[in-house]
Amino acid sequence: MSSTPSWLDQGSDPSPPLQDESLDVPAADTPTPPPAEPSSFASADEKDLPTIILYMRLANMGAAVALVTISILLMVSLPPLSLFVLAIYATCGGLLVCCLETQLKFVRVIIAVNFGFLFNSVWRFLFYMVIASVSWSYESVPGKVVAGVWVAIAIFNTYVLCRYPGYRRIREKIAEEEDKRIEARISKEVKRQAVKEAMK
Repeated sequence: MSSTPSWLDQGSDPSPPLQDESLDVPAADTPTPPPAEPSSFASADEKDLPTIILYMRLANMGAAVALVTISILLMVSLPPLSLFVLAIYATCGGLLVCCLETQLKFVRVIIAVNFGFLFNSVWRFLFYMVIASVSWSYESVPGKVVAGVWVAIAIFNTYVLCRYPGYRRIREKIAEEEDKRIEARISKEVKRQAVKEAMK
C-alpha cells in the first residue's frame, strides 16, 4: 500500500477536473450564431416578398394591357392574315396574364389547373419570350417597345421565382386575404341592401 508512488495518488485527484475542464471548453463554444443567420435572412426575404409580388403584378398587368391594346389596334387595321392570327394569339396571352394577376378565386383555380406552367420559372420565361417575339413581329414601333417590355418582365419574373422559393405560398396567402376582403365587402353590401328593403 505504501509502495504506491505519491505522484500517482496526487495525479488521480486532478484528473476529474481536467476532464471537466476539457468538457467545459466545447460547452463554451456550443453557441452557434451562424445557423441563426439564414433564418434571419429568410425572414427578411419573407417581409420583402409581398412588396415584390405587388410590383411584379403591376408590371405584368401593365405589360398585358399594353399587349392587348396594340394587338386589338392591329386587328382593327385589317392586317395580313398571318399578323391577324398572331394578334389574336397575343390578345389571348395578354388576357391570360391579366386573369392570372387579378387573382380572383374562380379564375385562379382554373388557371392553376390548366395553365400550371405559369408558376414555373422556366416555362413562364419561355411563354413571355414567345409573347415578346409575337409583339416584335408586328413590325411597328409600339410592337417593338412592348416586346422589349416583355423581355424585361420575363427576366424580372424569372428572378423573383428563382430568388424566392416561397413565392407561390405567399402569393396564395395574399390571394386568400383578398378573397376574404371581397367576401366581407359583398356580405356587408348584401346586409345593407337587406336593411333598405326591410325599411321600405
